[in-house]
Amino acid sequence: MTLQEIIQGAKDDLINEFDPDDQYPEDRLTEIADSAVPIYTHDLMTLSSEPDIFFHENELGPAFDGSPTLANITATAIYELVSQALYETLYELQAEAELQEAA
Repeated sequence: MTLQEIIQGAKDDLINEFDPDDQYPEDRLTEIADSAVPIYTHDLMTLSSEPDIFFHENELGPAFDGSPTLANITATAIYELVSQALYETLYELQAEAELQEAA
């Protein structure tokens, strides 16, 4: 499993579940991003060496129990990177929906 595979899976979930009439799509986006983060230490340690994760500066605190372990920091980085990709996809989907509605 790679970060790009995780991101693509999350994007696929968002695309499949997108509802242009949803008032609060950010809530679903948060759920998708959260569920995309691996929970097993082995998976997190494997992913931690990917450059996008390794060099990512987290804005949020460490995940899970909040202790500053490599696994928790890596999980936060993955969550933030997946969230960023999902927001970009959400904005694209919303723009497409607006164009279809206007046509």
